[in-house]
Amino acid sequence: MRRNIQHFPLAVLMSLALALPLLPARPAAATVLGVFPGDLIKLQDDHNSQTHEDEAVYYFDKDWFRHPFPNQRVFMSWYRDFSGVKSLSTTDMADIRMGAPVTYRPGTRLVKIPSIPKVYAVEPGGILRWITDESVAKDLYGANWSKRVDDVSEAFFVNYKEGEPLRTAMWPTGTLVRNPADKTLYVIDGYSRRHVTATEAASLRLNESDALDGGTAIEELPMGPSATAGGDRLSDTAELSRIETLPALQIDFPAPVTAAARGAEQVLLSMRLTAGAPVTLRRLTAKLSGPVRLNGQPLLTDLRFEDSAGENIFGTVQLPADSGDELATLVWNGAFTLQAGTEDMVKLLASVSADMPAGAQLTIELPRSGSYVSDGFDAEERAQFAPPGELPDAKVTFR
Repeated sequence: MRRNIQHFPLAVLMSLALALPLLPARPAAATVLGVFPGDLIKLQDDHNSQTHEDEAVYYFDKDWFRHPFPNQRVFMSWYRDFSGVKSLSTTDMADIRMGAPVTYRPGTRLVKIPSIPKVYAVEPGGILRWITDESVAKDLYGANWSKRVDDVSEAFFVNYKEGEPLRTAMWPTGTLVRNPADKTLYVIDGYSRRHVTATEAASLRLNESDALDGGTAIEELPMGPSATAGGDRLSDTAELSRIETLPALQIDFPAPVTAAARGAEQVLLSMRLTAGAPVTLRRLTAKLSGPVRLNGQPLLTDLRFEDSAGENIFGTVQLPADSGDELATLVWNGAFTLQAGTEDMVKLLASVSADMPAGAQLTIELPRSGSYVSDGFDAEERAQFAPPGELPDAKVTFR
């Protein structure tokens, strides 16, 4: 039996993958064909080295469709070998309708196509997350991240769908992550982690060689249910009941503010918000360390956050009366909503007194505990945001 699908002719595979249903599916045929949802199937070997149709391997799904594997790399992202593949006659195979080609298993490989200089992580359902910066790729996949990249034929790129860019070091859904301290394995599910034992990983066909070292950051993600709860969401190669959760919000700082003028209104901090799902930012807190008062008089006034349209999204606040000369905590409350698949640049502005000492440096911290995020228009605090852990401090020097 020939099972090397690495070099299966593209023209033949495309004709199989794009074929219209041949005949209505016959669910009662399970006992006749001897195949069941979750099986791997192929045509019987015709012992003719000049034909290739009998080399194609399919995944048989619970809705009685067969899904071809575009090549062996895609196959090996889901399976370790070809054991258990069942052979069918041409007549029996014709009774099973053709489904969409299988996409790479989430969390295993990075992909790209020759005509676009982008590298993507794969999430459930063939969702592609463009890794926007090499530093993010290194943070997630290590210095040798490029060895994980596979080329996808442009003919099969249509089977994928581009999602929100991956701008922060947040593992994509479906990624297998290892805690290096105790070797515990977790599967990333949106913004949570699901524990999986080595035995469970094997039963779900999760390959430990695909696991990433999570470092201490893995402990910062909330714990979800066991990976075996609804395990078909992880092991169904057709991904009919797949995980479709995304971190609701990503925060990054693409253009850090390092200097500001005295005696004028200035931008002190600029951050980008990227929403994979509808999300509402309801509270932000800023801790200011550095010269905030001089002889009891505020050096910063009219502090506010504005979106890219220049709208004041939370209102204007002033330094609290009880703040000292070197430290102040400010809180903004409101409801700034981003729809799914959108992003916005949000800036922190303030009027800087002419009495601000030249060369003075202000540190701005946005503590995670002081942020309040909800899903969509829901006021209940449920949504999490990436990256895990505290956001980096911003440092501004006044000139």
